[in-house]
Amino acid sequence: MQRPYILVVDDNRITTKLMLRYLDANGFEADDAGDGMECLEKVAVRKPDAIILDVMMPRLDGFETARALKADPNTAGIPVAIVTALNDMATQIRAVEAGADDFLTKPLEEKLLVTKARMLTSPSLFRRRIAELRSALEQALDGNLDAARNELEKDDSSQP
Repeated sequence: MQRPYILVVDDNRITTKLMLRYLDANGFEADDAGDGMECLEKVAVRKPDAIILDVMMPRLDGFETARALKADPNTAGIPVAIVTALNDMATQIRAVEAGADDFLTKPLEEKLLVTKARMLTSPSLFRRRIAELRSALEQALDGNLDAARNELEKDDSSQP
């Protein structure tokens, strides 16, 4: 099974590199975008299993980006975690109102980031596994038992 793919969106290169390193070391495939506009461009090319999105960015901030993602039927189902140094109730409410599925505060702790990333990507991983099982069942029904057996025996050890 392929690794869960997470898009990290933050204009702070140090924070981005740190998050990418944490995610990669814990079994995720991660890419980055420098702001909300680049995020939307990248998502149009490859749909991630989850997005970790900073609030304060140039061009399109995290709240606006989350709203745009949730307003588009093609991306509305992608889980989004808003990340910010602003740890007040008003910011958290704005994040939820913008469509965020979760909320993280800076500075980020590796274990919490990885735990939340696993939680956010779980639905996508389950959908992939269901598709694999459906394919195996269809192959078995078509009489191709070897292909069905191969599909069912796919290694799940790459899952974080």
